[in-house]
Amino acid sequence: MPRPPEIEQFADKLRLTLDRLSLSRVQLAQSAGVDKSVAARWASGRVHPGEQSIVRLTELVRRQITNFSRAEWNLPLTEFAARLGLPLRPIREVPTFGSLAFDSAAEDILARSAQRYAGLWLLTHSSFTGLRRIYAFLAELRPERSSLSLEIADPSYRARGTGFVGEGKLCLLAEAITHAHWPCFFIYNGVQLWRALVLDGILLSWGRDVSRAPVAMRTIGFRLGPFEPDSETASRRFDTALAILTEYFEDDRLQRVLPEWVADELLEMPRDPSCGALRLAMEHSQAVDEKTLIASEPADGPRRLALEVAQSLFREAVTGN
Repeated sequence: MPRPPEIEQFADKLRLTLDRLSLSRVQLAQSAGVDKSVAARWASGRVHPGEQSIVRLTELVRRQITNFSRAEWNLPLTEFAARLGLPLRPIREVPTFGSLAFDSAAEDILARSAQRYAGLWLLTHSSFTGLRRIYAFLAELRPERSSLSLEIADPSYRARGTGFVGEGKLCLLAEAITHAHWPCFFIYNGVQLWRALVLDGILLSWGRDVSRAPVAMRTIGFRLGPFEPDSETASRRFDTALAILTEYFEDDRLQRVLPEWVADELLEMPRDPSCGALRLAMEHSQAVDEKTLIASEPADGPRRLALEVAQSLFREAVTGN
């Protein structure tokens, strides 16, 4: 019997389905009767499910959405999202700060500041669901006038947005392009003079579990590669790096390969006893630029070692070797 044609944009439709049903990839794998690595490959788009798996997924969706049928997987993405009750937001509506008007002197200062952060990044963070595990996003930051354009992804989430620099901070706002308006907002301690290599800050969003409760967690970013001027080359690099990240997600290897210092930093959230606020004191900031890192930290220093490990994991994507 010939294999039925593959479902167009299945990975995006699966991400929408997980969001609508409040399921993790592990829970999806259990419900569909497949290994979690298979579910991860479905979510990344590298593997398409067979007809039997599609039937099981249809039955899973039908438990919450009345009369959902097998044929609806073949709907265009926007219609599929509407069927789930998750209308997609057009990319053009994602907010941008590049359109704000500044005088020429201020715009020049902001543009030079943004250049310090342009490139490919690994943004590590702790679990959205309270598990003591380390996860990460890939992020591509590209200069855009006085701000930065942003693309961000992990194996089950993809978003676009913008970044801007101010008051010694790098702020990133990303909104999902395949989920139901699920945003992430990053506030990083910035660098002052040279190209940033390591950044630390706080990630704000809401949980991926049923509660959808607001969450705040530590995040540490590691520069994986420099700014790539050619957009097509940068896109290929990003997709190659995302495939690598997916492999580390499939069996929770990321936390095991990164130095313990990363987990120690991410899994403990400092709180100011005077006001109860979550706070990252500047005097304890881990943010560092390329020249300061060499001058201030020995070769076996924690930030330098963590950066080297992160870059080694994604060397194939950055160098093509």
